[in-house]
This record gives sequence, structure tokens and C-alpha cells, in this order.
Amino acid sequence: MLWVGVDIGGTFTDVIGYDPASGRLLAAKSLSTPASPVRAVLEGIAKLGADYAEIGRFVHGTTRVTNALLENSGVPVALITTRGFRDVTEMARGHRRRLYSVKETAPERLVPRVRRFEVEERLQADGSVLRPLDEAGVEAAIESIASFGEGVGGVAICFLHSYRNPVHENRVAELVRKRLPKLALSTSAEVVPEIGEYERFATTVQNVAVKPIVDAYLAELQGALKQSGFAGELSIMTSGGGVVSANDARRVPMQLALSGPAGGVAASAYVGGLAGFPNLITCDMGGTSADVCLIKGGQPAMTNLSDIAGYPNKTFQIEIKTIGAGGGSLAWVDVGGELCIGPQSAGSTPGPACYGRGGTQPTTTDAHLIVGHLDTSERLGGEVGLDLEAARRAMQALADRIGIASAEELALGVIRLAVAKMTSAIKEISIARGHDPRDFTLLPFGGAGPMHATALADELGMEAVLVPRVPGNLSALGFVTARARHDLVRIVMLRANDAALPEVTRAFEVLAGEARERLAAGGLKNLSEAELSLSLGMRIRGQTYELLVPLAAVPATAAELAQRFREAYEARYAYVPSQIDLEIVSCRITALGPVQKVDLAGSSGTAEAGAIETNIYTRDGWVRAAVRQRALLEPGDAVDGPVIVRESGATTVVGAGWRVTVDKLRNLVIRKAK
Repeated sequence: MLWVGVDIGGTFTDVIGYDPASGRLLAAKSLSTPASPVRAVLEGIAKLGADYAEIGRFVHGTTRVTNALLENSGVPVALITTRGFRDVTEMARGHRRRLYSVKETAPERLVPRVRRFEVEERLQADGSVLRPLDEAGVEAAIESIASFGEGVGGVAICFLHSYRNPVHENRVAELVRKRLPKLALSTSAEVVPEIGEYERFATTVQNVAVKPIVDAYLAELQGALKQSGFAGELSIMTSGGGVVSANDARRVPMQLALSGPAGGVAASAYVGGLAGFPNLITCDMGGTSADVCLIKGGQPAMTNLSDIAGYPNKTFQIEIKTIGAGGGSLAWVDVGGELCIGPQSAGSTPGPACYGRGGTQPTTTDAHLIVGHLDTSERLGGEVGLDLEAARRAMQALADRIGIASAEELALGVIRLAVAKMTSAIKEISIARGHDPRDFTLLPFGGAGPMHATALADELGMEAVLVPRVPGNLSALGFVTARARHDLVRIVMLRANDAALPEVTRAFEVLAGEARERLAAGGLKNLSEAELSLSLGMRIRGQTYELLVPLAAVPATAAELAQRFREAYEARYAYVPSQIDLEIVSCRITALGPVQKVDLAGSSGTAEAGAIETNIYTRDGWVRAAVRQRALLEPGDAVDGPVIVRESGATTVVGAGWRVTVDKLRNLVIRKAK
């Protein structure tokens, strides 16, 4: 039975097929179709030549959540909250930068005040009921919401301290479903059962807003797959680097916000572990953006707070930094005459100028074609022919505007600027977090990532680069290798002393039982195959945000727990305060299903030998560079840079002073030449 992974990007939709019986790995790309994403999915699977009846596992990553949030295209939401907290989503974090800046405008309100309703109820911080729920007031609020008709598409229920006791939120949800069964609905205790009113409320509102969009999209995809002959269950990649059922994805769609990038990180950790590189900095450069992430000891950095379109997303997720620098990012000049790249993108329609589809502005892809990194005789991603003259016209027009003599010189500047933006992003997740990038191996992937491999490494002083198999489809491969995953959290709010440890143990026992139930509901028959990992959200008393402290087991003493915190704190911030009074905010469990093993040592396929040398433009002018077809490289082969390694879906550019070798898994291992 074939395993299939599909990742929809801004320019291309990537598809991976893996046959566990033979070890055969198939890859395909199709141009994304934003108006109807499912069409590009079906086109990509058709290129694999797969029989839907033989697909046993189908894992998908989607950008529908992120796009809906960025475009503000979700359904209008009404909010029911505790009396006195109606304006939490509008006051937000009260950043001074926004309060006192005469230039910056606040983001649009998540919920207009007219659709925010207060009801009498109050829980104390420990979850006990201070004031009972006024059901008559709830009924009145629901009737007011009903009066909006189609002006409201969903209801978010967010009460104070509901993370400790969801009884009031659950009761209101029952009443809403009874009166307004067609509306999307979420409670904050279901979406984000954690402290932080604004972050919890905002994430819940956004979850409701995108629910109908995700539900319609998944229903369309499931219907198309079923009609084509697929009889299995659809699984969805989450921002946490694991997979859940389509039903779980519908329940909390906000957990899909980083669905695609998380797949690439999951695949990177898997490939890096097999190849002997547990410490990695990944750089996923696609058509629209570049995503960077730090992996240490085989585990990516995790966070429970990020921002999308200026609003918080408090679901548990891989810590990924995204910038607007992709292969389709437009080069332009600002009002001061400075050259800029992105965040605007040519996307797939019309695409870069070299696509010959009507694009007139130069992009990063045009720049790589002009300097000789791409070959006009090959179709990009096996899909798009490249027009060198169209790329040159677009680049020269911009060069003339800013007084640069040649298109080649400007193209080189565009590439260097893209590298500078990615370098800055990598420093944010490494140096700013107390990590030296020179202690890590760079793993570039995506359609455009490997073209910047050694240029990025040179800027960061890194000594090694690992380019995996099928780098242009690595996120889709990550979907195939990803394990079932559920992240559960329970707020405890305890002083970190010996008396707290039994309660921490009990909380973990409750979470472990729930985690196993979710894995079983997802189809795991042998629960002994489940892997549970523990962590505590801890902080120094008086601080606002907690730090995740991983644990093999609950320590025997508070002194041991304090030492674990010091180690995690120092690793993150490079120092530890001399006097610390700790508190435990939350207990968290990550439940993982069995490892999905993929054989990456199989044959690379076939290719024609093609040219063995080409001309590329560098800071030293035009120079000769070797050209190799990756499908013809065998383990043990080595070649010195400058060299260009071509394959379907990606091109790896290796600068002078670097040496490429092929390891036993057919990865390209690039190191500084000695």
C-alpha cells in the first residue's frame, strides 16, 4: 500500500509517494491552484501514477488556516464572555508601542463590540465557582446573536479561568448548539486550556472564524479522494509536527496554522537523525516565503505562542520563523531608492517573469536563472519552462531605474539580499536564543532553498550543509514520516516545592490516560507502541511567561526540579538569576504514535547525463562550474565546488571552497574543502 503526502505551497503543490514494501520513493509537483486547491492535489497524484485504491495512508498539510487569517476571510464571530471582560480582545496586550505611536495603526478588531456579549458568571483562579452561571442572561445573549442572521457565522465562548473548570463554557455551548445548531462553535477550554486571557480569547475567536473554511475544504478534499477510489482515512499535519485525524483538525483548525512548514521540520529531524546530524538549522525556501527552525538533539524548538497577522496563536507548535523571501519574491525599490526583496510574491499566477505567464517584475528565481544557476533546457519542477530573455528584460528594467549597469550585477545583488534576509532570520532563532550556528549543520530545502546552501553557510560561518533527498518535496515527505501526535496541557499553578510534586504526578497520570484515549480513537490498536514525553511550564515568580522544562519523569525532590529549570533557562537565555523562587504553571504531555519508517537509501532514479560544465556569474565575474545530475550520483561520489547539482524539483548551488560528497542515504553532505 502506498503512503502519500501532499503539501500545498504558494507556487507549487508537492506530492510524495512511498511504497514501504519496495522502498520506492516517488516525487511530483504541480502548479498550485489557489481558486481550487484540490485540483492541484489531484493533478500531483496523477503525476505519481498512483492507483487511489492502493493508497493506504494519505497525509495532507494545508495553508487554508494561515491564508484565511492573513486575508481576514473567516466568518464573522460573536463572543460570549464573563461580565467585565467584554473588551479583552480589543485592549489586547496594551503594548506601549501601539498606545503612544502616532504612526502605527492597531490591527482590525477581532470581534466588533456590538457582537461581544457579557453574561453573569465567575470562576476563581482555582476553578471553584464564585458566581453561578446566569442561564437567563445566556439565553438573552443567544437571542441577540440570532438577530444578526447571516451576519454571524460562529460563536466563541471565553470565560475567565475556564482552563481550570470548563463547566460554564460547556453549558453555554449546549445552549448555543440547541438554539443555533448551524453556527461554528468553540470554547476556550477546548482550544487553549491555558492562562492568558487575551491570548486564549483571541486564539479561540480565530479558531471559530476559520472553522467553516477548513471544514468545507476538508469535505471537498475527502469527497474528491473518495470519488477517485481512496477508501482510507485522511490525516492532517499539525503545527506541532505530528498528524491528527481530519475530525480532530476540524475541531481545532488553529493547530494547522504552520501545517506545511512543520512537515519540513519533521522530515529534517528524521533525515538528520538517520544521517548522524542531530543538531540542525533548517531553511525551507519555497515560492512565497522562507521558514527557518532550530533542531537540537533531534528535537525542534517548541513554543505555545506565536503571532499571525498581528494576532496571537497560543496552540502548541514548532517554533518556526517565517520571512517573505521565496523564489517568487518580487525585487523592488523603496521610496529611498533601496533595493528590497518581498514580502510580495509573484506566486504561481502569473509567477516570476521567466515563467512566461505574464509576470513583468523580477524575482529571486529570475535572478538565479540570469546568473546561470538554472537551466533553460529543463522545466522547473518538471512543470514550467524557463524564459531567460523575459527574466533579463524584467531585471534590466529594474537595473536601469537604480543605475546598475547589467542585469547580471543586479541579479547577484538580489540573491545576496535574499541570503541576508535569511541570515538575519537564522540569527534570531540561534544567536538570540544562546546558540552558536557554527555548532549546527545547515539543512536547506524547498524548491529554492538548496540554491542558497553554501552562500548561507558562508554568511553564518557554518562548516557543514546537508541537502536531503527530494529537497523540493521535503515537507510532503515529512507528512509521510510524521507520527500521530496529541499535545495535552493542564494548568496547576503550584509553588515549586516538595509538597507540589504529588499533585504534579497526579496531573500527569490524568493527562496520560486522556492521551492514550486519543491515540486509540485515532486508530492505534497497541497502546504499548505509544510514546509519552513530559514537560512542565515553569517560571520565576513575578514573570509573565513560562519556560518549557522537559522531563524524563517527575523528579523526586524540588531541588532536582529547580536544577532542571536552571539548565533549561540557561540553555535559552545564556544565564540564570542567582536567586530564584519558582512556580509550576502547567503540566504538558506529548503523546506520539509509532515511528513511520521510510527507507531513504534506495535508487535515485534515472537521468540523462546532460552538460558537465556551465558558466555562472559570481562576484569575480563569469566562471566555469561543474554540473552534476543528482540521479546519477552514487554513495561515495565527491566533487569540488563550484558545482551545480540538478534534480527534479530543486537545484543545489555549491560555491568555491566547498566539497560535496554523497552519503549512504544519498544525501548531499557539503563541507568546507581542506
